[in-house]
Parts: sequence; C-alpha cells; structure tokens
Amino acid sequence: MRVLIRLMTLALVISSLHISSLIADTLTIRKDAPSEYVVKKGDTLWDISSLFLNDPWLWPKLWKFNPQIKNPHLIYPGDQLKLVYDADGSPKLVMAKRSFSLSPQKRIAYKKDEPIPMVPLNAIESFLSYELALDEDTLEGLPYVLGTDRTVKRALPGDLLYIKGDLKSESKFAIYRKGKAYVDPDSEDILGYEAVLVAVADLINSGDPSEGVPGKIRITTAKQEVRASDVVMPIRQGQDLPAFFKMAKVTTELDGTIVATPSDLAGVSKYDVVIINKGQDSQVSAGNILTISRKSPTVVDQGLGPKYQEDATRYEKFVGVVKNLFRGDEHKGIYDMPYEEVGQVMIFKVYEKVSYGIITKNSSPIYVGDKINTPNL
Repeated sequence: MRVLIRLMTLALVISSLHISSLIADTLTIRKDAPSEYVVKKGDTLWDISSLFLNDPWLWPKLWKFNPQIKNPHLIYPGDQLKLVYDADGSPKLVMAKRSFSLSPQKRIAYKKDEPIPMVPLNAIESFLSYELALDEDTLEGLPYVLGTDRTVKRALPGDLLYIKGDLKSESKFAIYRKGKAYVDPDSEDILGYEAVLVAVADLINSGDPSEGVPGKIRITTAKQEVRASDVVMPIRQGQDLPAFFKMAKVTTELDGTIVATPSDLAGVSKYDVVIINKGQDSQVSAGNILTISRKSPTVVDQGLGPKYQEDATRYEKFVGVVKNLFRGDEHKGIYDMPYEEVGQVMIFKVYEKVSYGIITKNSSPIYVGDKINTPNL
C-alpha cells in the first residue's frame, strides 16, 4: 500500500507540469517579494510562488520561459532561486546555484531524489488514495458485509468477514460505511454520500455469487469496528489519479457552495479540505482554481443608526423594508451587502456532482455555506 501511495504521490507531482492551457494573464509581483530564495525542505511550489506572486496559481508563467527551470517539479531543497527581469521588463525566476551546509565536522548536500510538491501532499494523500463520495446507486451496487464466522456484531482486525457480491479477482479491499449526505443548499437534492473508510482487508476466497456462496475477506487494519452492511471496494477502484493533473482556470461561469468539510470543523483554513456542490456535470476538473467568497452582513438603517440585521428589532426591520420600497432620496432602508473574497481553493478530486478541493489561501476561516466562484483574473 505504501508503494501504491508513493507512486500516486509521484504521479501528482510530475503531472503538475502539464500546464499548456494556462492563460496569458499579466503577472503581478508582490511588493515585498524577495530578490532571491533558497528552497527549504518542507516547501511547496505554492508556498514559493506565494512569496513572489499576488496570484500564485500563475506560477508556471513565472518559470515558463526560463531555460534553467524547464520543469518546475525539478526544484529541490538547497536550490537558490533569483527573481530577475528580461529586456521587456517581464519577471522570471532563474536558478542561481545549489546551496550546501558546511561545518567543521561534515559537509551536507541535498540529494536530487525528491522534488518539492505543488501543495503539501500529506494534506490530501488520504483523499487521493481512500476517501470517496459515492451516489446512492453506486452504494447499492457494491458488495457488502453479511457477517463474521462468529456471532459478533462488530468485527476487528483478524476477524473473517463473509461478503455478498462479486469480489472478482482483487486481492485487497477497503471497507466503507455510508456517511453523511452532501446536500445542495439550493435544490436540497442529495448530491452523494460520504464514504467513511472503516477498515482494510485481504481476500481469502472470492466465493460464487451465482450460487449464493459468499466471499471471504479478513480484516488487516481498522479505523473503526466493521458492521454488517458495510460496503466493500477494491483498494484501487475510484482512487486513480487523472492522467494530467494541471492547474487551470475554469472555462465556464461557476456559482457553487461549500457543502461540507471532512472533519466537520466549524471553520477551516489553508491546506484544509472542503467539498463543493459542483462536479463533472458543471465542467469542473482537477486543477481548477476557484475563488471562495462570503456575503457581508446585511445592515438595517432606518434613521436611528445602522444596525446589522440580526441585531435589529422587528419594528426596525419592518421600517427598513418600507423605506427600501419607498425611500426616494432618503437612501435608507435595508442594505444588502456584496460578496467579498475570503480565499481560494484548488480542486483535486472530482465526482459527478461534488468535488474535493484544498484551500490554498484564506484571509479568514472558511465555513460551510461560503460561495465558490470563477476567479476574476
């Protein structure tokens, strides 16, 4: 499993180079951008680009025409980057030299074996390899746990499970439990369900579904106790990365909402994961960068001083509505405030109606209900 996850991680890093469709926006260098920077262990391409660019998701343009940095994924701890400008005044990053640590006892040099990733892969590794969002039909069609070889209702590592359904010729399985529903806040339709990983198991015998003979699997590791009706999926199914994982702008206007966070936290921040109510049917794809925005509080102003709507009395709200309808030149009533940008999210896993994204920047905590839009770049 570690080999599988490592290969997937490497695929994500390497495939981030395929950026041919990025737009030709003008780069805006941060006022406090450093003139040079030495790459450190733990850095990401996003972090480094954030040091130089107001819009770090445009990092490929900063390095695109740089002969010394042909592939941004080939940047390693110890590399020294310099910000320079060409004859036309366009900025670019160039590789200055490798940096080494020296001491009287030893000389330490970084090996070129692990390039820095685009984003912290440990933040999304489990979502790339295990976490799923499944629709009702898919869940209903999966093999599921009938019981164990003992009269126990909750199975643990080492226990044998009997499975109804076709296990095919797979050798390792993930066991999931139907979790919370992802509900569209506008239509109230169920977009899918969280598939909660509860355990991993090895195949013992695939059985014969046509003859009613159940398959057998044995639990190897478990996050929770396994119960009857928990569903079973091959480890590899639903966990393949796209052939090309590229950062790209959305090609259509998008107006979505954050509907959940895996941890159910009240507020999340940079490099946390969120789930949005848009997916393949809205032309969302892995690598899309989207804006997170939030509506500013509505204000009631009916002559006694402005108040937030939640603090206004019923009378003040009523008068505010009336003045909103017949205010003439008074310009007093209920003020419906605009949306303001509070962060950005990069989509990394897409289903038919929902998508997983990782927050790449935020100016305040991000909440369920915040809006997702196409960036105005």
